[in-house]
Amino acid sequence: MKISDRTLGYISLVALIGLFAFIAYCMWDAHHEATTIIEVDFKELGSLQPEDQVVIRGYTVGTIGNVRWLGDRARVQIKFSQPVVIREGTQFNNVNYAIMGQRRLEIVPSKVGKVLPNDYIHTGTFEPGIAEMLHLIENINEQISEFREMVHLLLEGDSTHMSATQAFESIFKGLEGTLINTENSLTTLQPVLNNLFAQIDSANVNMIAITKQADSTIKIVTDAVNEKITLAEGALSAISSGAANTNRIIDEIEANPFYNKFFYSSEMVDNVNDLVSKLNELVRAIDTKGIKVLDKDGNPVKAFTWKNLNIVGKTAREKAKERAEKGEKLPE
Repeated sequence: MKISDRTLGYISLVALIGLFAFIAYCMWDAHHEATTIIEVDFKELGSLQPEDQVVIRGYTVGTIGNVRWLGDRARVQIKFSQPVVIREGTQFNNVNYAIMGQRRLEIVPSKVGKVLPNDYIHTGTFEPGIAEMLHLIENINEQISEFREMVHLLLEGDSTHMSATQAFESIFKGLEGTLINTENSLTTLQPVLNNLFAQIDSANVNMIAITKQADSTIKIVTDAVNEKITLAEGALSAISSGAANTNRIIDEIEANPFYNKFFYSSEMVDNVNDLVSKLNELVRAIDTKGIKVLDKDGNPVKAFTWKNLNIVGKTAREKAKERAEKGEKLPE
């Protein structure tokens, strides 16, 4: 069977289409198997959005997938189109790479550390770019504008606020009035104050005089007290010395055998008792009514006569001799 050229062309076209389809399927299958998805959290996202590039050393290895906001951070999904091994220490940097503020995710892989699983949540770093700088400049301009308005308000004021100059003038006027009133009050009170100061000076003088007198009195009292204290100390010293001598005499008496014999001998006791008996007899011999001594027969005994007895002064013989020397006559 002879195949026509038309049929052969159709067959060749179908085979070519099938070949292209097979190659496309193989490529899709290979790409599907190589796709890896991980998630990275960023505290600030900037203008990063889905389909932005994910690069390693400038080479594109994937794209940004879904982006979710979790309140205090954004969770970004990364779809790798190339097989990539993520280890501990790998950095995920959200950077601005173009002048119009475009962003991409740059990965700095780590060569050490253990391999992390695909479901591990990584933490990325946000690097400010041109857009963020412009935003900061805008904030600075707003602050400068507010400061300018405040300065303008201080200098010129408005319908509800006085300017700084007006406020200063008002305060200065009030202060000037206060100073004038104070000066007038001082002028009025000056005589009274002078009198008061004079009284204070007089009181100070009197106080100084009283203080001097008090000092003199205190000195006199102190000297007298010191003198008495000195006498007391001398008396105490004498008493102490006398007590020491007394103790010494007592010790000598106790140590002397004569005194021991005198005080503790039975012979001495007998002599004392004999003397006491004789004194009792003498007492019994005294007449208690007339205070006179009686003999053993009961007759009064005259111990001595008072005639010619001159206990005090000169005797009669001495007086007669003196009168003879003076030429005086004897009394009749």
